[in-house]
Amino acid sequence: MPIMQSDFQPHRCTFLLFPSRRDVWRKNALPAQRACVSLAQAISRFEGVCLGTDRILSVGFTVPMQYNDVWVRDTGPIPTSDGLAAFCFNAWGGKEGLYRDWEKDSSVPEQIANFLSLPLARASLTLEGGNLTTDGEGTLIAVRPSILSKNRNRGISQAQAEAEFSAFLGAKKVIWLDEGLRYDETGGHVDNLCAFAARHVLLLAWTDDPAHPQYKIVRRTKELLSRERDASGNPFEIVSIPLPRPFLRTEEDCEGLVLADGSKRRTVGEPIQASYINFIFVNGGVIVPQFGLPEDEEAKEAFQKVFPSREIVAFPSREIVLGGGGLHCITRNL
Repeated sequence: MPIMQSDFQPHRCTFLLFPSRRDVWRKNALPAQRACVSLAQAISRFEGVCLGTDRILSVGFTVPMQYNDVWVRDTGPIPTSDGLAAFCFNAWGGKEGLYRDWEKDSSVPEQIANFLSLPLARASLTLEGGNLTTDGEGTLIAVRPSILSKNRNRGISQAQAEAEFSAFLGAKKVIWLDEGLRYDETGGHVDNLCAFAARHVLLLAWTDDPAHPQYKIVRRTKELLSRERDASGNPFEIVSIPLPRPFLRTEEDCEGLVLADGSKRRTVGEPIQASYINFIFVNGGVIVPQFGLPEDEEAKEAFQKVFPSREIVAFPSREIVLGGGGLHCITRNL
């Protein structure tokens, strides 16, 4: 039976996609493009990197691909012990989602599987990859409302979803979280809230500020995870990672945005929740987002304590967060 690989296991490569949407990325996507190339270069120090692009670029490691936007964690295939698995995608909610046309996004798993010459298994469930974290041993954690919802999987029961997780990802136990963070435009993905750092070890976004809009959410999540066990019956060690307060989108953050029909409107004053949990593993290292916020250094130090044998790389990530995701969202380790 195939089993979903954890992010902390060794990778053959990491995929990214080159941004271009003017309804998502400010200033004709130029700042986001620079951030994407810089991230690809940072990853390339540790492992192979493939930058999917629908245009000719004067950088190495590019792969010709077609896609609607860059969120390859959500649209791309999931690595398993038998190859790759893919779920259906509908732009985070179909007609209620973030844009109307996702046909090219739906073809991303096949494009990557063909490039890597790996078998691809197709599930029928609608699911974004950023809503799963696993220990690589059959334990999966997911946020329930972003899967068992009328705009993703109308009429699908929790048992039916777990059956697909078992068949395609080798899930032995699924831990369902009742909510994601507020202001997550995906509807609430697990990769902003918690992540496996190792077997039995979970990183959890955390705040001690009662005025923080996520204060009750992170506490309810910790209470749930503290009662749970992994697929082998082991309790979790839960490590708190600071969660900054949301910041507000500025006029400069909206500069040059061109609204497209059916796409999410990004407006001045909109709250944006950045999360250090949206980090990425690379072979021998961890790339930790930095947002130009007071918590940046504290978060970096927390990761250094959790991963003493890995190189910790701080990466400026505010530009990526402005597009609605993070480092984890914009990459797919394979």
